[in-house]
Amino acid sequence: MKMIYKIKIVLLGLFFLISSCSNDDNTVQTTTTGTETTEQQKVFQEFWDIYDRHYPLMHRKNINWQTVYDTYYPEITATTTDSQLLGIFQTIMGTIIKDGHSSLTFNNTQEAGFEPEFNENIENMIQNNIASKVNIVASSVNNPYISYGTLVSNSNIGYINSKNFEPVNESGSEFNNFKAIVDEALTALQNKDGIIIDVRTNGGGQGPFAYYLAGRFFANNTLIELIRQRIKITTGSTTASLGNWATTEFEGYADARVEGGYVAGVFPEDNTITASGTFQYTNKVAVLTARGTASAAEYFTGALKTQNHVRTIGDTTFGIFAGSDIFTLTNGNGTWRTRVSTHDIEIMYNNTFQSFEGIGITPDESIIPTTAQVNAGNDVHMEAAVNYITN
Repeated sequence: MKMIYKIKIVLLGLFFLISSCSNDDNTVQTTTTGTETTEQQKVFQEFWDIYDRHYPLMHRKNINWQTVYDTYYPEITATTTDSQLLGIFQTIMGTIIKDGHSSLTFNNTQEAGFEPEFNENIENMIQNNIASKVNIVASSVNNPYISYGTLVSNSNIGYINSKNFEPVNESGSEFNNFKAIVDEALTALQNKDGIIIDVRTNGGGQGPFAYYLAGRFFANNTLIELIRQRIKITTGSTTASLGNWATTEFEGYADARVEGGYVAGVFPEDNTITASGTFQYTNKVAVLTARGTASAAEYFTGALKTQNHVRTIGDTTFGIFAGSDIFTLTNGNGTWRTRVSTHDIEIMYNNTFQSFEGIGITPDESIIPTTAQVNAGNDVHMEAAVNYITN
């Protein structure tokens, strides 16, 4: 499953005592056991230190990071190989951290990470049925972001398959390209009785892309504070290690190991969302979600849940909201890299900020298809969407 790699929807402010981060240098606090520390031990120590300093979700997942160190560091000996060390990391990332925005790679080929279990019946249902149930506009089939059309069973209901929010390149014009694609779809479907938006396999991307599509369905121009976020200001596994909720821009902590040179930057302008485009679609909208709905697609889902004419249908989303940064470890001769979630984020849900990290957003109408329904060619999520729109 494709995950979001550089989400810029992350914020926190310079406001919170950078002075308290005097321990925020780039030195690795390597410990020894009376003998010379091995390279594998140094790699583990640096990895552990990075997460101790910057991973802000320990309290969300009831992780005692010191216990992780005490459990796994002693397993690394003078004879531990890189492959065996990767196995230790796979256990930690896959059974303890369990965060789709956090992972560790060795030699750019082997990875220790985590993905949620996608319900097999839902996966088969999506793969087997969409082509037969939607008349997709041919010109939209191959664009990387959105394909659209109308239902075979009811041409008065539009359908948008939002594939992802990740730009195909980093050029300044790519966002404008995305907006033009969205605008084309909305113009074509603006007179339909309702629209189904399918994000069941949307693995995320960049926040502005998700926000623009969501804003096309806002009922008014009211500015909504969709998220709030904070970062760690010191080491530790509790909320005491976190700063206040973001209010001002913060470039991040300088760290030469990180892509871009700074870790945990925050940009509060990304906290809010409002209507977008030249007009907004305000007839009934059904949003289809599943475990494959991740990261920026979850922001999209949360944004539309603020609108009274929208109903979410399907399965719970992945549950990854944090922004992340990528470190190349000093130890290990550059062969080890780790991507780290660096923001604790709460999203506006039922008029209250809540964290869904590691949990996911539950749809308004939760439906898991049976094997018999899948084999019969039914898409129970789309059927529920049609029922909502037509009744």
